[in-house]
Amino acid sequence: MSQKPDSEQGGRLDRLTSREREILECIVGGQSNKEIAATLLISEKTVKNHVSNILRKLELADRTQAAIYALKRGVAGRRLNE
Repeated sequence: MSQKPDSEQGGRLDRLTSREREILECIVGGQSNKEIAATLLISEKTVKNHVSNILRKLELADRTQAAIYALKRGVAGRRLNE
């Protein structure tokens, strides 16, 4: 499987809205959809929609790939009660 050059990958985070980026930080912090919903005071369904959008925009298959992708690009994790 070939990967795109880093110069092409680096700009993908710019595709995310501020809310999607906030949710990505929560994913990096290891939070579940339910925990993210409680932290951000939104519904779990809304979290699921945002996660789907994140995966589509970053061209990734699952939240684990999203967390790894974000960590490699310096996105800090957000833990519960932060």
